[in-house]
Amino acid sequence: MGTGGSRSGAGRPGWHAKAEHCLRLNVRELQRHGVLQSTGYFGWHWTNTCSGEETGSIGITASTGSLRLNFSSNGTPVTQYVHLDRTPCHFGGTRAWLCCPRCSRRVGVLYLRGGNFMCRRCGRLAYASQSDDVMGSSWRRQHRLERRLDDDLARPKGMHHRTHQALIQGILQCHHARDLALAGFITRMNSRLRKLGDDLGIDL
Repeated sequence: MGTGGSRSGAGRPGWHAKAEHCLRLNVRELQRHGVLQSTGYFGWHWTNTCSGEETGSIGITASTGSLRLNFSSNGTPVTQYVHLDRTPCHFGGTRAWLCCPRCSRRVGVLYLRGGNFMCRRCGRLAYASQSDDVMGSSWRRQHRLERRLDDDLARPKGMHHRTHQALIQGILQCHHARDLALAGFITRMNSRLRKLGDDLGIDL
């Protein structure tokens, strides 16, 4: 599930807290665990995906059309109500949505921000990938590709050779992107050093 905690401001204009750093309620996870299919009380827990340690917990009381959330924020008990909505699917049945307690917008995920659950827009949250530089985005993409392969980038059983080659090519492209970014950084630093040397009248 989600990971806990939140980040304080980085002190630069345009900075937004990251959605990945907030506890969150995902309507698909709630549905998968049967919370939306019945009424009653449910204990909901978040764990750190790396260590397996619990990072937060709340109590959810489900009723027809709404959820009552009971949790603690900075030692203060909080009760919050979240309305549910459903929209028809193209091939029958309905799709469940959480309604943001602040703006009432239908969303799939609510985030714990400032002591209350709200949508990403109301919480002014950005995704970590939105602030990635070339290095960060290439590493993220490479990790996604590598997770589809076996150890030492071997082809998993049942995977087509063409798919395996495409994944390897994608990983090589990530390496190439970082090489170009590093070369550009070195070029810029050398240019700045030469300019600094010219300003100081020394040969750098």
